[in-house]
Amino acid sequence: MSGWRWKIVGGAVLLYGAVLVGVKVVERDLVFQASRAKGPLGEPTGRWTPPHTRVEFTTTDSARLVAWVVPAARADSNGVWVLYCHGNAHNLSQFEEPEFYEYLRGTGVNILAFDYRGFGESTGTPDEPGLYADARAAYDFLRTRYHVPAERIILYGHSLGTGVAVQLATSVAAGALVLHAPYTSLPDVGADRFWYLPVRAIASYRFPSLERIPRVKIPLLVLHSPQDRAIPVAMGEQVHLAAGSVDKRLMHVLGGHELAFRVDSGVFFRAFREIVGTVAKAAALSTLQASDTLTSRAKSRSRG
Repeated sequence: MSGWRWKIVGGAVLLYGAVLVGVKVVERDLVFQASRAKGPLGEPTGRWTPPHTRVEFTTTDSARLVAWVVPAARADSNGVWVLYCHGNAHNLSQFEEPEFYEYLRGTGVNILAFDYRGFGESTGTPDEPGLYADARAAYDFLRTRYHVPAERIILYGHSLGTGVAVQLATSVAAGALVLHAPYTSLPDVGADRFWYLPVRAIASYRFPSLERIPRVKIPLLVLHSPQDRAIPVAMGEQVHLAAGSVDKRLMHVLGGHELAFRVDSGVFFRAFREIVGTVAKAAALSTLQASDTLTSRAKSRSRG
């Protein structure tokens, strides 16, 4: 090979190496995009203004997280709570989130929506273990502050948050898991989008949902749009197929990655109401059984 050809090859190799180094340098911002979500939470305005209470709690590694508690729309709430893990590039008050809360609370559920570390008004810097710790702190807050029974909690993840919700579902008790636009793993998403880079080899953040989902045994609902350009619907189908749940449902919805709850609200929330009903019935049965057990024990003591 002549000298000028070697120079071209060498230059291409150096350029490719520089691209890989650059990707590693900005990887955290590419994954979380928390800089776009940092800052004071905005108050909902316009048509969608769900009532909410601002609350704070602390993680085991001392990050201070800010969250909203959004009550059910009806006084006769079914007692079910949604622990909501949102996606990246926005905080819990931005874009379509208030509208989503309004739709969601209309199904009779209460909501705890929290910001990960580094998002909104939450302190700290996001990373994979940190987001897992954040979700666990939110779960513990629901259990201890609001005394919500585990069987009445629905873990809900959207986009990036699906990996967080799946990990949480493998480590705590809950009534059900809902995944909107889940991925098999973050390196898989990166490899699909940046096919010309060795993403799987260099990725620092994994969120391996496909690897973890077989350990999830609680009822599962997967919602995914075939028009989703951010996370291929095939990934949601794989996650659903691999789940260890006996009761698992996959619903294809219109509307792409973000707005299926609005565009295809009838299908979206019919499926969601069904899983809420499953959780509420199971929780009521558990309460009844516990009451019967206590009554039996009381009768036994009185005879003694």
